[in-house]
Formats: sequence, structure tokens, C-alpha cells
Amino acid sequence: MLEIVKKVGTFRGGSSRVIWVWLLATVAGCGEDPLPVVGSDAVAIVGATLIDGTGVASISDAVVVIADGRIQAVGTRANTELPKGVEVIEAVGQTVMPGLVETHAHYQGEIDRVEWQYRKQLYLGVTTSRSIGTDTAEKVARALDARNGQIPGPRMYTAGLGFSVPDGFPPGLPVNRPVTEEEARSLVGDLADQGVHFIKIWVNDMPEPGLKIPREMRRAIVDEALQRNLIPVGHVIAEADLRQLVETGVRDFLHTIVDTEIKPDLLQLMIDTGLTFSPTLTNIEANWYWAEHPELLDDPQIRAVFEPEALERWNDPAYRENVLTSDGLAEGKERLRESMAFLKTVVDAGVSVATGTDSGAPGWDVPMGWGTHREMQLYVEAGLTPMQAIVAATRIGADLLSQGTADYGTLEPGNRADLIILNADPLGDIANTLDIDRVMQGGEWIDRVALMPVQ
Repeated sequence: MLEIVKKVGTFRGGSSRVIWVWLLATVAGCGEDPLPVVGSDAVAIVGATLIDGTGVASISDAVVVIADGRIQAVGTRANTELPKGVEVIEAVGQTVMPGLVETHAHYQGEIDRVEWQYRKQLYLGVTTSRSIGTDTAEKVARALDARNGQIPGPRMYTAGLGFSVPDGFPPGLPVNRPVTEEEARSLVGDLADQGVHFIKIWVNDMPEPGLKIPREMRRAIVDEALQRNLIPVGHVIAEADLRQLVETGVRDFLHTIVDTEIKPDLLQLMIDTGLTFSPTLTNIEANWYWAEHPELLDDPQIRAVFEPEALERWNDPAYRENVLTSDGLAEGKERLRESMAFLKTVVDAGVSVATGTDSGAPGWDVPMGWGTHREMQLYVEAGLTPMQAIVAATRIGADLLSQGTADYGTLEPGNRADLIILNADPLGDIANTLDIDRVMQGGEWIDRVALMPVQ
């Protein structure tokens, strides 16, 4: 009789760390030594530096063993025996890190264009993403197709259509705008029937007073969402709105608070209630970034993932000049400075921050996939370490989207094999996350050339 036993353990000694999964095959009544057991698709990445996404120190000259779509073992070459028959990929001088998690994206246009946007993200190593508030029922179904592996794309989560007030924010978008609490609850039920994972509420003032979703309407939406095991998400920028949504049960917030300094009691509230923020720094900066860096518009990789309308607009010298001389430029830069200060303050206090970019927001100024990498760069510019930025884009994002049950986001035994092989070290320069050699999702190498030809 053949018995398969799985054992997982960790050893730490000095600066070295070994994590292993043993698959032991024993034959009852026989004295044979156990042999490693791997599937025919088993791969071992050998010799790279490993950043596992948990935040612990990287491992040099590492081994990552993958089989059946999952991580089977990680450790140093000196302390990790390769299973027999495994395909070895030599990666000396390279870095292995988890696939990226995008927590705030919007997929605009017809379905074929949405699928193209999925491919852009996957091409740049975004293996998990959340569409947060602008998905029609048809787009929800397509997101679920990507999630189930029926079409190429990230592991998708979706909120379907989010909630606002008639004539309120976001202006012009066809989102849910109920006028009664009963209608709001019914619309949440419709979204649950579509199979969404989250419920989004926009809580923003429009220029005219009174055009903000009422507090009791928010309570009804959050209550109905929680009753249906859906996770409410708040789009807020005001402290009072944050506090009220926390009271109703919201723990997942998009953007940053900008109308106040972060008082000690507010910071303590964030810590005590376990809030997570997705700051979307990239979307703020994109209002002028391409005007200040027009040379990047010739980068083949950026051109490949930019939406054509946005690329054409930013390629116009006159448009760029108007941006750089705009009265709103200084205000926008101050908004970014405030948001970066918010980020540093809350992270230093122990509040969780994920990477959300608002890619796909009106204007398409943040290219899909690229924005997630730029968000990490801005986190480092705000004062975070490269390791903290990587953890935000991997483990923390995965924990947020899965509500703490993720089997992805870190390269640990048993987790899904979503990973990126880089040609350069991102801990030395966070921009090196864009220097991608290979992308793996669920143990399968992505054909990046076929996915997104770059010229």
C-alpha cells in the first residue's frame, strides 16, 4: 500500500532560512528509503535571490521547487535537495518574487478591450487584480472567466457596479445610484446573484453641496453586503466619512484622507479596527507625469500597455505644455505630497497598505500593469523600503482581497505558484521590478510574447 505523507517545517539559524515540504512515499512492510515524489510538470528555479513576499530577509542562491501548480519547497541551494526528475532552471544573478496584486483597477470599453486590459496586467506580472466598481453584469461574468482560468488574465475579483447618489460622484459613470434604502438593498442582492466579491461605495462631495451619498443609505448598503457575505469597500477622502464607514463595518478603503492631519486617536482607530488602504498615488501623479517624462512615451513596454487614446493625447507637445502650465498643477502635486505623507505615517504605525492604482479610471492615464510597478516606486519615494513596497504589492494585497485566506501572494510551501523572475534586484532599485524575464501563474509559464507583443 502506498502512503503519501506531507510534512511542512521551517528552520531558522543565523541569517539562513530553509522552508520545506517533504513528500514521503513509504511501502507498508518494506524497509525502502523514502524518495522525493514530484509530478511530471515539476520545476526547480535554482540560484536566484528569493524575495518571498512575507517581509523577511531575501535568500541568496535560493531554490524554489514547483509542482502541480503550487510551491513545494523553498530554501537555499546548500540546504535544499532537488527532487529526482525535476526540470532545473538556472537563475543565477536573477531575483524571484511573488506575482503582483492590484487592488484598485477599472476595466473600460467593450469586452474584447477588457480582455486586452487583463493581458496587459498579466504581461507585467500582475497575477491577481480587483475590478472595483465599474463592471456591468457582462463584465462581472468575464472577470469570473479570468478567475477560473478560461481566458488569460489575473486572478480576478470584482465589485460589479458600485454605489453613489444621483448626480453625484463619479460624474457621468453609469453606476448604481439608488434613491431609497430599499432600492439600495435590492441592488446589493442583484450583485450577489451575479457572483461579485465586494461592494463599493463612493463617498465624495461634488462641487454642489448635498451631492454625497447619505449616511443612512451607506449603512443600508454595508449592512446588506455583510448579510450576504460580501465585503464593503469605501472610496473616501474625508476623515468624518472614514469614521462613519468604520462604524458601519467597512475595513477596506481606497485613496487617502486629505482634509486633516492624522491625529493620534484617528491613527489608533485605524490600528484597532484593522483598516487597509489602497492609496492610488499613481493616479494622482499621472495627471502630469507623462508631461514631465515624455521620453518614457517611447519605451516599447510602456507603449504596449498604454491605452491608445491616452498615448496619443500625451504624445501631443501642446497638450503636455498645457498640463505643465496649468493652474491646477501645484494643487495636484500638493495632493500627492499629502498622500505620500499619509502613507508613510500609517505604515510606520503598523496600518496595512496595499497597492491600488485606479488604473482604467477616466482618461486612462495609468497604463494597466505598469501602474502597479509605479505605485511601488512611489511608496519608496514616500519613505518606505523596497521590501515594504513589495510586501504591499504581494502579501498585503492578497490578504486584503482574500480576507486573510490567500493561498497566493507569498512564495511559501503550499501556495499557488504565482511568481516573477527579474533580471535585476528590486531591493537595490525598486524600478527593477519592471525588468521581467519570466512570469508564472498557477505553475504555468506565461507566453509573454504571444500575450502582448512589444515592438
